[in-house]
Amino acid sequence: MNIAARLSERAARHPERPAIVEGTGRRTRRTTFGELDRRVRALAGGLAQRGIGPGDSVLLFVPMSADLYVALLACLHRGATAVFVDAWADRRRLDAAVRIANPKAFIGTPKAHLLRLVSPAVRRIPIHLVAGGRLLSLQRYEAGGVGDAIVVEGSAPALVTFTTGSTGAPKAAARSHEFLWAQHRALAAHLRPHEGDIDMPTLPVFVLNNLASGTPSVIPDFDPRRPAEIDPAPIHRQMRDEGVTTSSGSPAFYDRLGRWCAETGNRIPLRAMFTGGAPVLPPLARLLAAVADGDVGVVYGSSEAEPIAGIDAREMLAAMERGIEAERPEGICVGSPVPEVDVKLLRPHDGPITLGADGTAGWEVGPGEVGEVAVAGSHVLAGYLNDPDAERLNKIRDGSRVWHRTGDAAWMDTQGRLWLMGRVAERVRRDGQTWWGGAAEARALDVPGVHHAAYLGITDAELGHRAVLCVETASGTLTPAEQDAIRAALGPMLLDEIRAFRRIPRDPRHASKTDIAALRRLLDGRAG
Repeated sequence: MNIAARLSERAARHPERPAIVEGTGRRTRRTTFGELDRRVRALAGGLAQRGIGPGDSVLLFVPMSADLYVALLACLHRGATAVFVDAWADRRRLDAAVRIANPKAFIGTPKAHLLRLVSPAVRRIPIHLVAGGRLLSLQRYEAGGVGDAIVVEGSAPALVTFTTGSTGAPKAAARSHEFLWAQHRALAAHLRPHEGDIDMPTLPVFVLNNLASGTPSVIPDFDPRRPAEIDPAPIHRQMRDEGVTTSSGSPAFYDRLGRWCAETGNRIPLRAMFTGGAPVLPPLARLLAAVADGDVGVVYGSSEAEPIAGIDAREMLAAMERGIEAERPEGICVGSPVPEVDVKLLRPHDGPITLGADGTAGWEVGPGEVGEVAVAGSHVLAGYLNDPDAERLNKIRDGSRVWHRTGDAAWMDTQGRLWLMGRVAERVRRDGQTWWGGAAEARALDVPGVHHAAYLGITDAELGHRAVLCVETASGTLTPAEQDAIRAALGPMLLDEIRAFRRIPRDPRHASKTDIAALRRLLDGRAG
């Protein structure tokens, strides 16, 4: 089924229910499910008039808003493929999206269309529409409308998004209609929305999930390009005024909100909240557990597979405290895999993996051993758009099945819970031994004054790998006593050098996990 048909189903059941609530300052704009469905059908008619249909792709450069979902669902309604570019994307990423997807149309904000002045690639797109503008705006085509969404094959491409590229070149993740439906089912089973819930999502894909569930979405009053720089007061006010019951967002978003609550004596007034997209470390888990009224869910997943596993923050903290006391292997406990995915832990390996006659069995690690997390399932992406090199490195062909290599190392305890140990590519190796970044970073964050940490190996001609721990402090420096405290916290872990920074680069989407490529440039003394 065309995933856009889900909106029409929800609109028929609850035409007056708010679908998207947008607030900026003291202004609030509400779009009901019925109104959204009418606008989607009308714009789909306008796209049909411009010759856009099955097999075409449409580049979207619109921030989270009703306009974004009108455009996105109108594309799907026509059987076209929506190519979504994040609000923080620069010209380089936009040009890459055009090169990979070869779109027939471009829908963007008035400011986004200024890129046509400097980007020949965007300028060459045949059809241009403005979201939220007056001239050539979406509303110009919202007259008339069409019938039901075009029937498509389940394997037909629906949505193309791009990975952040913080650990390599951005990859185009192509989601089919059946994939989006499978992901919706997996998310709904994990997040367990209640009838009457009102959700505050901070990432676009979760709004799409809400629309399919019939759950109202309150778009937070923030700049999605800077989730770590939110003003918590208006967001907290939105939660109160709109009766928000659930929320999902990046660790940086909730770290800022949680700290504000702790400082002002406020509470996060939600039934449940979920955070992920980057490692959720004990300091943040403790903070949120202290200021949240309801459950705090930690979600482990990636652009290619969301969700993979999950755990309550309080349970995570208890597990990690017991684990350290019992001198168990370390790491970040992210809970049990969701039922919709199969998980295997494979021997860490830097190149492509080709299976032999025994399949994955020849690659799987033993009980309690650390291996790379590989996942398969109906909501796990089987490939990338026009990127055979990325597929060769990140996918494993197992007969008719495809395993996705997450690049994350983990071990599994006797209760079936995953414990993340860090990125496979950043493991430190010397004299036949391996040290993992996740364990080192968690230990470093126990030292007062350390706000963020990154542990990685630098190639060394004599040693093989030199272990470097980068820490973020308020001053960007460390006293000898602070260095001693960090070395003591890491204990037996290999540590050749400690480097202090005022700011360690983060990924642009979540502003939470280390941008390894940018950090390595800093360590090499290169700008940019």
